[in-house]
Amino acid sequence: MTHYFRPNKYRLGKKQVISFVYKGVTLEFVTYSSLFSGNKVDLGTKLLLEYAIIVEEGTVLDIGCGYGVIGISLAKAYPKLQIYMVDINPVAVKIAKYNARLNGVEERVKVLQGNVYEPVKDMVFDMIISNPPISAGKEIVEEIIIGSIKHLKKGGYAEFVLARGANYYISKLNTRKDIEVVENISRKGYTILIFRRK
Repeated sequence: MTHYFRPNKYRLGKKQVISFVYKGVTLEFVTYSSLFSGNKVDLGTKLLLEYAIIVEEGTVLDIGCGYGVIGISLAKAYPKLQIYMVDINPVAVKIAKYNARLNGVEERVKVLQGNVYEPVKDMVFDMIISNPPISAGKEIVEEIIIGSIKHLKKGGYAEFVLARGANYYISKLNTRKDIEVVENISRKGYTILIFRRK
């Protein structure tokens, strides 16, 4: 699998601190302009957090976590969750770890560096959530979405926001007997796709 992060092309950019309100709680994130959505929390991420079916207790995996908005917001709002976050970009991982400390949830947030599910290859989760990197290409996005199934506990939920290509993934999911598509919500040009492992 070709890695979608290429360190030699990486530029740090301008450091910023941005605020984000989730479930009535204000969080702060240090970020850099070169990271995805480095100037503000993007609409896709906001929609995913708004419409996600949240398990209020258990383990959650945030794939492609970037500087940590999704996983850290869930950790802050749901104190019984243990959050794992993965990103291939070592700088994003370092910043996400810092942001977990900044928001006081570092004891329940573990940030790992690696390609897609490799850092958690032997683990299963109650919930997997991601705003997958569409720019990385269809192969990577498919690995994130379809690959989530083997990392879900029975009854667990996988939840994604997609700017395009949702019908393709839904058609692939509908061929499987081990999962059930729970939600296929279209909002503001995005699709929030949620399925459950039977």
